[in-house]
Amino acid sequence: MTNQAAKSPLPSFFAEPERAEFLSLRAANAALREQLDTMRGLAFRDQLTGLFSRHYLTDYLEQKMRETGDESNIVLALCDIDDFKAINDVRGHQSGDIAIVCIADILDDLAGNHPVIRWGGEELLIVLSSMPEHEALRLCNRMREEVAAYRIDDGAGEFSCTLTFGLSSFDPDLTFAENFVLVDRALYHGKETGKNRCTFAQPEASSEQR
Repeated sequence: MTNQAAKSPLPSFFAEPERAEFLSLRAANAALREQLDTMRGLAFRDQLTGLFSRHYLTDYLEQKMRETGDESNIVLALCDIDDFKAINDVRGHQSGDIAIVCIADILDDLAGNHPVIRWGGEELLIVLSSMPEHEALRLCNRMREEVAAYRIDDGAGEFSCTLTFGLSSFDPDLTFAENFVLVDRALYHGKETGKNRCTFAQPEASSEQR
């Protein structure tokens, strides 16, 4: 409706000075809208990796997931870089940042149209829409294997990282926080049972290691 209003012709009763002022205000409003859209886009992006930020999920994607959750299966996949603190402690925080960026690029490439979100620190969240559980598990295992095989060069030498994934099907009857508890618990179980693996949450049973 705003766009239609912006494109509507000026009333004929506008005098020339009023017409010039109206056009100037309309141009200023259009520029302001564009600036706000740009700022919103920047808020939705993580500065280090270029991935979506947590604000993208909480301010936009969460509602969309709730609207479509009954119609299509959504799988949440939360991954964490194994032993990341050791990378920072031994090689330095710059090497840690390089590792995050490299891993983010790999996951973003393999995820295709599915959003990859830097959830915080070395945790990344992938929202897999319209994807059965077995396909989500297969994709996350491929991501895990690709990351483990990749040699990261920080300028002082090469090193590699592994990922642990927790996965859970999104339940629209639960809040996002409640859904996140399930996927976070699955990730924790994977960490406790050996790391470098994918673990799917089982809501009414113990998590199944796969």
